[in-house]
Amino acid sequence: MTNSYIQVPPHGQREYMNTSYYLQFTDVSRFIKLYPGDTHSKWGEVIDAWQAGIKIRITRVKNNLSVSGVSYNVGTIHFIPMAKVSFQYVTEEEASGVSVVSYAQDKNLTWDEFVAQAEGV
Repeated sequence: MTNSYIQVPPHGQREYMNTSYYLQFTDVSRFIKLYPGDTHSKWGEVIDAWQAGIKIRITRVKNNLSVSGVSYNVGTIHFIPMAKVSFQYVTEEEASGVSVVSYAQDKNLTWDEFVAQAEGV
């Protein structure tokens, strides 16, 4: 599960495509749930936002293990055009909770556990 981790500068230390747009977009929260109501739930942190779309790092997934289909991987970064994105703002606690990716409990990690494992801590 750790092969998809990409290190990103901490919030506030990043360079943004359009800083004022990013700040306005993340005024409520910088954590979102992507496509609420999908079969496979996914949460993430907005890394950048501008008129064209958002860049998001997936921090948690909750796959419906009895259903197949495409699902996002924790740690991956995606660009989603504004015309196609659907989301709801969530808290950091919700966005970094335990991911459900397997029936094997040792593979279901929180965001902090995932990062520690990826960084070899």
